[in-house]
Amino acid sequence: MSEQHTPGADPWPIRIHPARYRAAHSEDIAATLAEATEGLSRTAVLREHLDLAAHALRLRLRIGPTDRAGRVLAGAAPVVLGLLAGFCLWGLQSELPWVVRQIHGPHPVRRIGYVLYVAAGSVPWVLALAAAAVGRWWLTRALGLGGTVLGFGILLAFGPMTTMFLFGQPVFWTILGAVVLLAPPTLLDRSARAGREATAVAVTFAAVMIASQSSGLWVYFTGSTILHMYVSWPLFAAAAVLLGHLAGEHRDRHRAVGAGLAGALWLTPGLLDEHITRHTLTTWVAGYVLLVALTVALAMGIRMIRRARPGESADPA
Repeated sequence: MSEQHTPGADPWPIRIHPARYRAAHSEDIAATLAEATEGLSRTAVLREHLDLAAHALRLRLRIGPTDRAGRVLAGAAPVVLGLLAGFCLWGLQSELPWVVRQIHGPHPVRRIGYVLYVAAGSVPWVLALAAAAVGRWWLTRALGLGGTVLGFGILLAFGPMTTMFLFGQPVFWTILGAVVLLAPPTLLDRSARAGREATAVAVTFAAVMIASQSSGLWVYFTGSTILHMYVSWPLFAAAAVLLGHLAGEHRDRHRAVGAGLAGALWLTPGLLDEHITRHTLTTWVAGYVLLVALTVALAMGIRMIRRARPGESADPA
């Protein structure tokens, strides 16, 4: 290995790769990185370094494009993104107007901080969905990372502002955002169909939440402010995407598992909110397991019916 490629001289995104991989490929990676960043601005160079660092993290976590876990994450990312964006659309519509009206009340600094927190945590994910809808997943990841970091920064700067759920929300955002950020870029579906699917999940989620709020269909669990529809609709949305992947003409088990994972991750707030009882959380989990089982059975039935009529589509009109 030449002198410029000693471990201490390699750029930091190369040094964080697994030792065995780095020993075998560091020279090639360094040459490719130098060629890719030649003449670029600092921002563009930082983007290349972050992409390479993400590649190193995927290798360490065994979630690369050749790993099953990586293919599952690629299937989960569009669903997670759609659910996050839909939740953020509803949050912007429901939270900001009320908080803005309360700014002149007690503790205005904290209320202003909450306005900034809601905006910083929501707007980037809505824009991230728009970027993914046109196949710009690199911009989606950048916006998601920026929104998560900015939300944490504002939360730390202004301190506790609302209920216990707010403390769990950044962790929730981080867990779901990690799925979008770590999914192998080469496996992400950039087709128009995938963009429409993620957008439909977001828009219908926001519409259901806004409608339930407007009609007063609030269901409280022992004092918690989590909506029944907030939990149940994402699970049905994930099951619908799961059905599409299993019952479609081109079945994709990894993407189907990813859709199921997206729904399971949506139950994370139940672990973060101290007001959610164990019985309620168990009911949610059991209900989702039953929903997934029924979805798989329905997909199998659809495929059996399709196989039983193999020549129907080939018959002349």
